[in-house]
Parts: sequence; structure tokens; C-alpha cells
Amino acid sequence: MVRAFAADLHVHTYLSPCAAREMSPQAIVGRCLELGLDIIAPADHNSAANVEAVASAAAGTGLVVICGMEVCTKEEVHVLTLLPDARAMAEWESKVASSRAPGTNVPAIFGEQWVFSPQTGDIVQETSLLAAPASLSLDEVVYGVGALGGICVPCHVDRRAFSILAQLGFVPEHLDIPALEISRIITGDEARTAFPGICGRTLVSFSDAHFLNEIGLGCSLFGIEEPTFDEIALALRGEAGRWVQVE
Repeated sequence: MVRAFAADLHVHTYLSPCAAREMSPQAIVGRCLELGLDIIAPADHNSAANVEAVASAAAGTGLVVICGMEVCTKEEVHVLTLLPDARAMAEWESKVASSRAPGTNVPAIFGEQWVFSPQTGDIVQETSLLAAPASLSLDEVVYGVGALGGICVPCHVDRRAFSILAQLGFVPEHLDIPALEISRIITGDEARTAFPGICGRTLVSFSDAHFLNEIGLGCSLFGIEEPTFDEIALALRGEAGRWVQVE
């Protein structure tokens, strides 16, 4: 039976250089439980190194963790990439890692990047330059994720920077893009009025949280039978009676 699940599928951990140090996997899970969220996806910039840590922190709590990453394409379009399982995410992580910009992160300029190991409890700095665009094109991201059974959702399409509409001016029809994310500062109706080109497309809203108090500020309800990746994919595509509603 289809019922509503509250999901925030765009949350940054302290691996993202622009996120606060308070965004540890444990703190994120604790905040999600306080808010009564059902599903979350860590979505750090060009890396999924903390997905396992968030899943480990959520184990046994009832909070479902979907494998996610926010990729910045070479066109500087931010894309939420959701993968069906840890194995697929590991393959995607390897692909993105090989396409990262050369060089080393400079914390004083871009911010610190931290990875938590659920096996040892160690917290170490990630030195890759995650703040820079990857060398992958939008087409390569969508096709690459699709080949692994994943799904792509362009991020915060209403923003003036790093969005598919700001960078390209349109959503390419040849790409498998079943849904678009709007930022938490705009409603679905407002977005459709401001951007007529997205009318008829499924919209979702997530928090894009960089601080604990931002988690859940953007949230979508998924009408699905169970909180799994496959059910979420059906809802994003509007198939089999599944649905998604922007809150």
C-alpha cells in the first residue's frame, strides 16, 4: 500500500568544503530523527566518502539512507546523483574521483573537508579539490549514473548559479532527467511561473543543508510502498501509482 514518507535527499556532511564542521554523520542522523524524517541522502560535492558513515550512524534507528552525491559537471551544473546501493556508489565514486580537478584543497580558501571512518572512529582530512568542477559533462553524468541503475536530479534549478537553467538555459530533452530540484526558498507554483520551461516536470524540494538547523527545511513527501531506492525512483518517474509532493 502506498503511503507518504518524508525525505530530504540533499544533505551535506562536513566532507563538503562549504559545510559546517557540525555536520558530522552522527549529528546529521540525530537531527533527522528529531525532525521525524524517514529518508535521507548524504550529497557531498564530488565525493561519497561519508555515505557509509551516515548509513552506519543510522543503522537500527529506522532512518533510511540513500546513496547520494552532488556532482558539479564541467558546465558547472550541480546534479544530485542517487545510486541504488553501496556497490554502485563505489563504482560511481571511482568514476568521479578520476575526473576531479587536479590540485590539493586549500582549507583557508575553500573550507575543510572531513571524512569519518565508522570502522576506526578516525576523522581525517580529504585533500582532493572537491570545490572545483569535475571534468565530466552533464551528458556523461546522466549516462554514467543511468548505466549503474541510478537516477539524476539537477539541483536547485531556480538559482542563478550552478543550476541547469542558469548554466544551459534549458533541460536537454535527450537526457533521462525525470525530476528537477527547486530550492527551499521557492514553492512549486512559484517555480513553474518563473520558469515556464519546467512545467509538466516532476519537482522535488530538499534542504541542501550545510548546517544542522537547515536539515528538513526543504522536504518532499514520497508516496511509495516502502522507503527504498527502487520505490523512490518510481515516484520520481510518476510510475506504478507512486508520487512525490513538494512540501
